[in-house]
Amino acid sequence: MTVVGDMAGVVLAGGRATRLGGGDKPLRPLGGRPMLAHIVERLEPQVGAVAISANGDPARFAGYGLPVLADEGPRGQAGPLAGILSGMTWAAAQGSRHVLTVAGDTPFFPLDLAVRLVDSIAGRPDHVAVAASAGRNHPVFALWPVSLEADLRDFLARSDRLSVAAFVERHQAVSVDFPMAGSGTLDPFFNVNTPQELAQAEAAVRGEKAMTQRVFGITGWKNSGKTTLTERLVSELSRRGWKISTVKHAHHDFDIDKEGTDSFRHRQAGASEVAIVSGRRWALMHELRGEDEPPLAEVLKRLAPCDLVLVEGYKREAHSKIETRRTGAKDATPLSAGDPTILAIAADHAVRDTALPVFDLDDVGSIADFIETAAGLTTK
Repeated sequence: MTVVGDMAGVVLAGGRATRLGGGDKPLRPLGGRPMLAHIVERLEPQVGAVAISANGDPARFAGYGLPVLADEGPRGQAGPLAGILSGMTWAAAQGSRHVLTVAGDTPFFPLDLAVRLVDSIAGRPDHVAVAASAGRNHPVFALWPVSLEADLRDFLARSDRLSVAAFVERHQAVSVDFPMAGSGTLDPFFNVNTPQELAQAEAAVRGEKAMTQRVFGITGWKNSGKTTLTERLVSELSRRGWKISTVKHAHHDFDIDKEGTDSFRHRQAGASEVAIVSGRRWALMHELRGEDEPPLAEVLKRLAPCDLVLVEGYKREAHSKIETRRTGAKDATPLSAGDPTILAIAADHAVRDTALPVFDLDDVGSIADFIETAAGLTTK
């Protein structure tokens, strides 16, 4: 089974902006930057390496410092399939067994796209994993075994139906549904084709900027010291004058309420949300009642603005993290080896299996310094 860090990612950037006045659609300005910049920013933390698939002069995309792949295929212009083929060829040369493709005009695709597609083919590495939303597959957003390269090359040479969906139909495939983040939000695979859609994307970017929180994670196996380190970091960073919030991923049966309290009785009666308010604090409890657990991005939107959110757990989310290791932890398997979002390690023993910065688990001051720099916090 592939891991995210061993996977290659390719942006299919060959789209022409015919309904937007012409030119390269991924290079259209969005939120003061090319649309492609937003896409690369979302993709890079999810994979081990990124390339851009584009027709014509590669100099148009030279500003990103990424390989620019020319379309492959025996029949000239073959649309996204030619870009997928060039991506497979490039990914195989990198030693990757899978390549994740994303569209160059879809700037809001999920930050957990890679992880969820990888998980969907666990034990089935020869399957194609295709993203879906609102009851519709998005075959350009897919995880492809690079072993399909020869078959795709043959398909491009022989088929009369040169669509990505038609190629997917030739193989065993898994569809992975990505829900809307919340009411009134865009589909996660919303793509920009018209001036009206570009205006919608601009509004969404402004909304994202307004809701953006600096986030840094503390991750590790059970009993590795995550909670103690998080607690001490909250204290240290608060002492330095930062406003800190936290998010903790807990076991599914956790409860912060007590049987017999008024709020507990409200929930037992069937309330979907219960707010408890006093002169010192307030709390909001939401009962899922069969709904899916909300993604971290949705939880972050509910937090009030702060300087930094420390996230405990959530191993597979795309934010930057520090890995905790402690003698006697439930599992000693290093997480950092397959996770490019882990930027450092904090351990209570010597660590020699990494090139990452390593801190003593008790050196909270140095760890706080590192997080300030990594999260872009400036001195108060």
